[in-house]
Amino acid sequence: MTRPLLPLALGALLLTGAAAPEAVPPPVPLKLVETLSRQGIQEISPGAIVSSAIISKPDVAVLGADLALDHKGQQRRFARGEVLQTGTDAGFANPPPVYYCEKTRVGSVGKALSGQLAFGLVGALRPTQLNTRFCLFDSDRDRAFDHAFLIGAKGAGQAPFEIPATDYGVIEGRRLSDDSIARLRYAGPAGTDDRIAFDLEAVAFGRMREVPHPRYYVSVAKLPNYLIVGTAVVTVLRYDVKSHVATIRMDHDLAPGHIVLPELSRAY
Repeated sequence: MTRPLLPLALGALLLTGAAAPEAVPPPVPLKLVETLSRQGIQEISPGAIVSSAIISKPDVAVLGADLALDHKGQQRRFARGEVLQTGTDAGFANPPPVYYCEKTRVGSVGKALSGQLAFGLVGALRPTQLNTRFCLFDSDRDRAFDHAFLIGAKGAGQAPFEIPATDYGVIEGRRLSDDSIARLRYAGPAGTDDRIAFDLEAVAFGRMREVPHPRYYVSVAKLPNYLIVGTAVVTVLRYDVKSHVATIRMDHDLAPGHIVLPELSRAY
């Protein structure tokens, strides 16, 4: 099953905090999901949930042709039918809105031993995560990958480069289960009086799961100020240092289906 690519604010779990803006943005002209998140201006105390969204498996791309890449000393051969996962953390500023990456590869114990014997066997016997991954994207959305970049490369090696046009299809992610949900929770003061924190939580199949970046901070030294977590936009209007009660406005909700847990995609 294929579908047009849509710009995503994140991926499976791509989550960022916003610096203090010069001006407060107007409310986003998109209606929140009333059944999941409370709308409008509200006072919240530490522990309050301000946004919720269902969790889905990430979209995957299936290559329609073989592809060989050779870039900055890294070589890969991708076979027709190979599956690439939705990318979530490119490691550089302004990445493509949608891209798909090869799976994280694990080095062999033999290679680990040969390279790490001088540092002791304990560390060498652990599987070694290779620190480079190729990611592909479709710059003109014509259903063919035409550029790639190398996660883990240094300096100019991070820049996208052209590749032979390679057809692909996208398999749309699906909801994990009725009890799989992401929540954005107000955590209260964050060590100092001039900033507060919000925590991103994920429950999948009834169990709490780890997320790559669980805590986000927003300065309250000069208000109003806002925070972006994935597709959620929280504007902090007022903050009481003594009671830790914050007055916020939810400008945009966590988007249903946009929060993914890539680590669960192979198991379910």
